[in-house]
Amino acid sequence: MKKVLKSALFLIAGTFLYACSAEGPTKTVELATQGLYSASLSNNGEYSLIGSIQHGGSFWKNSLSERRFNWNHAQGDFTPLISVDIDPSGNYALTGGARTMVLWNMSTGQSEGFWNTPGDIRSTKLSNNGDYAIVGLDDQTARYFDVKNGGIKQTFRTGAVVRSVDVDDSGLLALTGDDKYQVILWDTSNGEIKHQWELSNRIASVTLSDDGRYAFGAAQLGNAKVWSTETGKELFSLSTGKLDSRNVTIGKAVFSPDNRYLLTGGISPDVKLISLSNGDVLREWSLELKDTLRPTGSSVLALAFGDQNSAYYAIGSNGMLNIFE
Repeated sequence: MKKVLKSALFLIAGTFLYACSAEGPTKTVELATQGLYSASLSNNGEYSLIGSIQHGGSFWKNSLSERRFNWNHAQGDFTPLISVDIDPSGNYALTGGARTMVLWNMSTGQSEGFWNTPGDIRSTKLSNNGDYAIVGLDDQTARYFDVKNGGIKQTFRTGAVVRSVDVDDSGLLALTGDDKYQVILWDTSNGEIKHQWELSNRIASVTLSDDGRYAFGAAQLGNAKVWSTETGKELFSLSTGKLDSRNVTIGKAVFSPDNRYLLTGGISPDVKLISLSNGDVLREWSLELKDTLRPTGSSVLALAFGDQNSAYYAIGSNGMLNIFE
């Protein structure tokens, strides 16, 4: 009995110390009451775009806690939005349903293009100024759409369901992560593979730096790495747990504009700031939970750096925007 009690006290103390080591947000905004399917933040954290379980898509100005537009794919219906994105320039946004996607003008709130996809959407990402969109599909391809003029510019065949995609600001490099454990860097001008890496499980998330110099990939309950896109060499591995059966899934990551840091989040409420020079964790925060007495948990769906890295933004699956300083 004493041994059990001692173990329980040790566990409680360990949990308490862990909770105290992670900082909480300085500000929160409730974007949805019933949780989210998907979320995206503008590059500087000024705007949020969410796919809510309860009311479909909505676009927010974060500093005012103001919902500006409601975006759905059919009038009178709330679209379950699988993936959403805001382009790097902050002029356009993309919403992806099961097999439809819409390009939106962020100034007017009006639709500027409606497209059908040949497979079910798993992930989407816009290039700068919303000129192109890479879309990961369950038909074992990623398609590079010309969303302003129409048509598919490239088809990237991976041989497996594509779970995560990204494109650099120039639109010249695309990154895909799939169910064959592959992270693949593509040349969008000719559709050829530039580099290919393999992780320990199905890919949960991939990310490119704004300038395309660095690539990140993370496996589900597995390892995570950062590579140079110029040489293809691994720069470092991120710590995701000491035991293979208990590794943490990094479901979201974003590089800082100056390529000094990487911000990561996963299926837990943890958000980490990582140094790109050596992979060390510099700071750690925890998402706000709605009910502190009976916390239901929250995973990280979107991340962003504030201007000059003065603040850090994270949207949780519970519908809360968290601002850390």
